[in-house]
Amino acid sequence: MPSYMKISDIRGMTYHELERWWEVDFDVLVTTAVAEATGDVHATVSEALCSDDWLEQWADALYAGAGELASSVERMTYGRDTRLNNVKRRAGVVHQRMGQANALLKTRRAEQGWELLAPHLKDARLCALSILAKHHVEEIKQLRAEELTRRGLPELNPLDTPSYRDVFEAIEDAVRRDLITAPTGQKVRALLAASPREVTSVAAGDATHQQERCDDLRHPLLLRRWAGALEHLRDRHCELAGIRPEFTTSLAALDMRELRAMTDQDAWDIINRRRFVRALAQRWRECQMHVRQLGRTAAQRSDDLKQPWYEAERAAREELGRRRPEQVAALVAGFASFCEPGTTRLRRDVTSRSRGQLVRELKAALADDRWRRLLEAP
Repeated sequence: MPSYMKISDIRGMTYHELERWWEVDFDVLVTTAVAEATGDVHATVSEALCSDDWLEQWADALYAGAGELASSVERMTYGRDTRLNNVKRRAGVVHQRMGQANALLKTRRAEQGWELLAPHLKDARLCALSILAKHHVEEIKQLRAEELTRRGLPELNPLDTPSYRDVFEAIEDAVRRDLITAPTGQKVRALLAASPREVTSVAAGDATHQQERCDDLRHPLLLRRWAGALEHLRDRHCELAGIRPEFTTSLAALDMRELRAMTDQDAWDIINRRRFVRALAQRWRECQMHVRQLGRTAAQRSDDLKQPWYEAERAAREELGRRRPEQVAALVAGFASFCEPGTTRLRRDVTSRSRGQLVRELKAALADDRWRRLLEAP
């Protein structure tokens, strides 16, 4: 924790006073998270931590704090520090609060994921029109072309891109197309041109020294290299520490009897290496948070630019539905058990797997002309 901001300081501060510190110094956010978990803070601080703006960062800060406290417990246990019991209690409380924040984050992400789903994946009628379009290929093709002409749009969407290999490629392409604004300064260009060993060295320093974070590693074009460097460091140091190679702060408990049978130097090497492995796990979590946020931003901004083509497609499907009202009604009836009562809105608890299976069955019903039976269903 930074010397200029202690837990006792945090307890008397409002969110308005802390916000600027959270934005520029992750350590202050960690200190705040630990303060909130272990005692009273201003109501505005608790409210802000749980907000959409800060929830992910709060959960990440608790993860970092829990990892650091776990390492402190190991150091104090080995060194027979008299403060051990107090730190153990604090570590337990912070770990419990981390679990609560992670549960809230999981729920919030599920809600956001639902909101981000394409409309035709949340409404039975729109899904029916999508199935219908895939069945009447030539007719929808003609209707789409007429609609694009009416709207003065080229037939081929110039914003269409090939499928991306991974989310990193999607983010990198979004930067190239200025969908994500990310100035590329001299330091970023140097890291992009650097060898893997040099990037790994920078990533190691970033994980070791909280006060000397390398903001350039968080540049959208460097996320792939940062993630690769963290994986390399994890594999190397987990092997040296005798730990399974995974990103986690919950490491297997140390055998203090075995540790004390070693030389002091060897024992402290193991303790410090475990602390570094936990720091890598926090950085990995942070890296993945940036990847999720930027991937979501890239997708949303790309979709915004494609809206004229999407609207033309929807209009063409609506016209196709008007020409095939019985088939639309049959397909909607097929979705009835998946919908909220009295509506065409699909329930949130319907899994993508279940929905996908039903869509395949409805496509088959259209193909072999069994769709009329759906209208006869009770």
